[in-house]
Amino acid sequence: MDAEAAFIKATVERIFGADAVVRNFGSDPTRLDLHVETNTTTRLELDECKGHLWCRIERPISLIATKRGARPHGTAKIAYRQGVII
Repeated sequence: MDAEAAFIKATVERIFGADAVVRNFGSDPTRLDLHVETNTTTRLELDECKGHLWCRIERPISLIATKRGARPHGTAKIAYRQGVII
């Protein structure tokens, strides 16, 4: 696991909890498309996570979160089908 992936995983686990699952589903290497599956999701946690990631990663970041067990819609559905778990 490279340093960037380790940083992303550690940041997400610190904010959303140790049971959070992070998927990278973007096909463009110049940007990050991340999906987080967790037991609880609030807008504040999502924005806090984006802020921490933007401090160290200098490329566009898209971060979406879904509650575990919820039916995925839109880009979350793509993340479940094509995403690589970090």
